[in-house]
Amino acid sequence: MQGTPGARGDFSRLGSSGKIEKSTVIYDQAGKQKFRVDYSDYGNAKHHPNPPHLHEYTYQDAGKSIKHKYVYMLDPSTGRMRKSEIDKETNEIKFID
Repeated sequence: MQGTPGARGDFSRLGSSGKIEKSTVIYDQAGKQKFRVDYSDYGNAKHHPNPPHLHEYTYQDAGKSIKHKYVYMLDPSTGRMRKSEIDKETNEIKFID
């Protein structure tokens, strides 16, 4: 979660899907991870149907802990990235912006 201030880096990791997953991390001016773009559906196409998707992190406690982690996904009806969450009742993606 910590890196070079203002930097951006690409990396690959063995994901929960058992496959190599690629991501791009973007750090803010304090060196905290601000965004992560994932290019995989993690083997869970229901919750990640249109890769890529973007994670946004906000911090509290002077940057010591994560306050929010937002996920932005492509809305196929509009063609734009929208803030989303999983609806706990329906287990479907719900756009919240």
